[in-house]
Amino acid sequence: MSLDPTAPDVRRLLTRVPQLAQAPFEARDAVAACLRARRTAPGETVISRGAPGDSLYFVVEGEFEVALSDRSLTLAPGDFFGEIGLLYGERTATVSSRTEGLLLALPGEYLARLRGVFPGIQAILEKAASERIQRR
Repeated sequence: MSLDPTAPDVRRLLTRVPQLAQAPFEARDAVAACLRARRTAPGETVISRGAPGDSLYFVVEGEFEVALSDRSLTLAPGDFFGEIGLLYGERTATVSSRTEGLLLALPGEYLARLRGVFPGIQAILEKAASERIQRR
């Protein structure tokens, strides 16, 4: 699905992600320009534990289940996932769509470019990854 990165809905979504809400407008625009939309069906696996981490995902619509080794969590619109695998190379959980969903994917190859435009993105992702790892 093609996506207009300047569309108000995309920008609005990024302001609903707490880690990006305070980012400068230009930084959110840079992130939006790299996003790719992906629709999911109920039960569809988005990422699998142990697979290479190649994208970060923002939840726009639907609910997603994160299966950890000892429990599961539910993600909803405004949440994101995949930062651990993107930063450290390997997925640490399996994430599946519980309902029909819409994700905005940030392919990993854009992360280096984003760091140049939005240096704070690295710290945001590292903080989120660290917090999630500590909660496990």
